[in-house]
Amino acid sequence: MRGCSLHQISPTGTMTETLHAMANSEDTTIKTFEFKLRVNKSFVEACERELEHSRQIYNAALAERISCHQITGKSLGYVEQSRHLTDARILPEVKNHLRAIQQDALERVDEAFKGFFRRVQIGEKPGFPRFKGKDRYHTFSQKYEKVRPCPIKGDKLTVPGVGSCRVRLSRPIEGQCKQLRITRRVDGWYALIVCETPKPEPLPKTGQTVGVDVGVTSFATLSNGEEIENPRHLKSALGNLQKQQRRLSRKKKGSKRRAKQRIKVAEAHLKVARCRKDYHHKVSTDLVRRFDVITVEDLNIRGMVKNRHLAQAISDVAWGSFFTMTKGKAENASRTFERVDPRFTSQICSICGHRQKMPLAIRIYECGKCGFVIGRDHNSAITIDRAGQARIYARGEGAVAHRRSGNAMADLNRNRGAV
Repeated sequence: MRGCSLHQISPTGTMTETLHAMANSEDTTIKTFEFKLRVNKSFVEACERELEHSRQIYNAALAERISCHQITGKSLGYVEQSRHLTDARILPEVKNHLRAIQQDALERVDEAFKGFFRRVQIGEKPGFPRFKGKDRYHTFSQKYEKVRPCPIKGDKLTVPGVGSCRVRLSRPIEGQCKQLRITRRVDGWYALIVCETPKPEPLPKTGQTVGVDVGVTSFATLSNGEEIENPRHLKSALGNLQKQQRRLSRKKKGSKRRAKQRIKVAEAHLKVARCRKDYHHKVSTDLVRRFDVITVEDLNIRGMVKNRHLAQAISDVAWGSFFTMTKGKAENASRTFERVDPRFTSQICSICGHRQKMPLAIRIYECGKCGFVIGRDHNSAITIDRAGQARIYARGEGAVAHRRSGNAMADLNRNRGAV
């Protein structure tokens, strides 16, 4: 590349994995299949080489953009940097590596700058793209054209430009491979195969809609009265995490024992993250199978975690991740996923519409106008459900069948008896 060496090592920074934007068409969708690799020594060495080279390309591309703006006052785009990469491939140390992997590093830099400018425009904290250190860069990838076969045959994975190894096939691969990612985690190497697959058949209509009021005491309360338990993955693992972190703090920096202890701490955090993700998958799948319309609050989670008393509990339940997962599954199943304004949902009576103040400490809603008594979260979930249906009507998408047990008075009597 012009203006800097491809082997320049720059200051370290926080690793932010940027996924390639792949828009779903009307007939296809994007699925990612993840498999753990049964690696051999030569394959690991080759992956480490490609990972380091990809990191250097990333840092060099970032340095080139910065220096270009400082010298000329103009920005440098992806297309121009791609031409510079072509020029640099006359060097043996650059030509020895696969062009597709180098191209991926340039695309990641471009995505980082697009995210930076987007955040500037909407007034968020910008977060300028950072240089990547060796411990902050863990993934390289390459795109696959339609003419290329699937990289997995039987239980063998072939990575062009790297090598081959065995793979633990936990599920069959579907569709046409679009991208192959190799990522390093604390417990080993993984292959992520991004495939374009035909959209699945829509699930049969159930005629049911649901409002979901998420919380920290219970994971969620549904408008039909169900409460989904909060497993508190972080809290249950906190004792072990604290113990491992204390052991790490006692180790001498730069020592082999500290490096080993860092792996133990990372493994403990990885286990919590996987348990949380598994629970989200189970709950979101259950909701999508049972309900035609799923309505949630459009929460400002970033602002809510500024409350130091609730930050850890809110981060543990990971509402944002759960909403994203539920939305994706709902779209694939031809369900409707709706977000509504969260203001006053816990203050409005779900029977008469009367609004009254409800301090957070009060967990039972007793309407001052009609006398309706119901759990606070249950009342909020019903209000969310109705607000979601109102938005659907306003868009002109037609009526939504909603089976309730009788009329409003029957609901009132049932809920009075439940409290």
